[in-house]
Amino acid sequence: MSHRRHNIGPVSIRERLYPAQEDLAVLHMHCAHARYVWNLGLEQRGYWRRGMPSISAHAQQRSLAQARKDTWLGEGSSSVQQQALFDLDRAFKNFWRNPSHFGRPSWRKAGIHEGFAVRDLKTRRINRRWGEVQVPKLGWVRFRITRAWAEIAGGTSARVTLDRAGRWHVSFTTPPKPFERTGTGAVVGLDMGVVSAFTTSDGEHSVMPQLLSPGETQRKRRLERKLARQQKGSKRRERTKHQIARLAAKEADRRKDFIEKSTTALVRDFDVVCVEDLLVKNMLRSARGTVEAPGRRVRQKAGLNRAISSVAFSAFRRRLEDKAACATAPVAVVAVPPAFTSQRCSHCGHTAPQNRKSQAVFVCGACGYEAHADVNAAKNILAAGLAVSGRGGTPHGQPVRAEHSGPVKRQPLGTEAA
Repeated sequence: MSHRRHNIGPVSIRERLYPAQEDLAVLHMHCAHARYVWNLGLEQRGYWRRGMPSISAHAQQRSLAQARKDTWLGEGSSSVQQQALFDLDRAFKNFWRNPSHFGRPSWRKAGIHEGFAVRDLKTRRINRRWGEVQVPKLGWVRFRITRAWAEIAGGTSARVTLDRAGRWHVSFTTPPKPFERTGTGAVVGLDMGVVSAFTTSDGEHSVMPQLLSPGETQRKRRLERKLARQQKGSKRRERTKHQIARLAAKEADRRKDFIEKSTTALVRDFDVVCVEDLLVKNMLRSARGTVEAPGRRVRQKAGLNRAISSVAFSAFRRRLEDKAACATAPVAVVAVPPAFTSQRCSHCGHTAPQNRKSQAVFVCGACGYEAHADVNAAKNILAAGLAVSGRGGTPHGQPVRAEHSGPVKRQPLGTEAA
């Protein structure tokens, strides 16, 4: 079991950027230069062998300065190119410090890694809804204001990015804003699922809204079949990819909206939130098997994997912990192992696979206790979380009282903005 309460570093405020048509060439140039310098620095580090002089960030910066004098790189912005090397050096340091969490820096590809950093940040406000950010070699570019201007103006740096749907964004790096709340004394356990995104220990089922309408889902499938038939590298195929990306962007935005609203409501209303310590990477393993030992029900497992990815368990927990770390009144996020939580009776502690009759029905074979299977699991998660945090919970294997401290009266989850 883990009881994590971490301090987060600077956060990003992402706003939609609206460049003029004549500005696009310079933005694309900065993206290409940042990607090229990153890849060149990565290749240079890849040539290093034991016994050779170490390749430091300062040595690479000197090489870049010389390359700017001798090649076409001099046409671009020195700050954009220098920051790309600084980002590469930071990525390697993170990888060396914690390789299990940070992957080894890899190649950046056109069409996927489109973005660059703005180091010497300058912003100004035009009116209530619009502001401008100064981009190297370009000047002032408009962006939409959706957050408090004080948060944006307090930014130390920014990053301009282009997503696959063709939308430009600017992300301002700012100190984390405190999450204003008062202590409630309420506790809750959460059981994550696919039918319901999460179920609380007091019986509330929170279902993620439909990310794409039936018409949008049908159109996406039709476009994917069309993409498979088109010739790679053709303009028509690129246009089809762009149409698919726009639908995928809608799906991602709606998922993020649900996660932000739900985690805000949970952190606002509960002092202790007990969640499952899920290993999502293991849950998403394929059932295909090998030639010698082929898997069974492969298509069903693939569908389940898509559903798990759609709910985004990891993103939900990360945002929950981030907001809890910034709360003005303490909020503890306690992660407990999910093993046997769906098979254990929350009333008497009897554990058996036969207790769970179906996806939604739980009937204890020892005491006859009946409940929704997800609610029963959420109660077990709550009891385990309270035990590990020293708040009066009952450890696994011992009877667990069905009654527990309930939440304060509040609005349904997902009705308020993050």
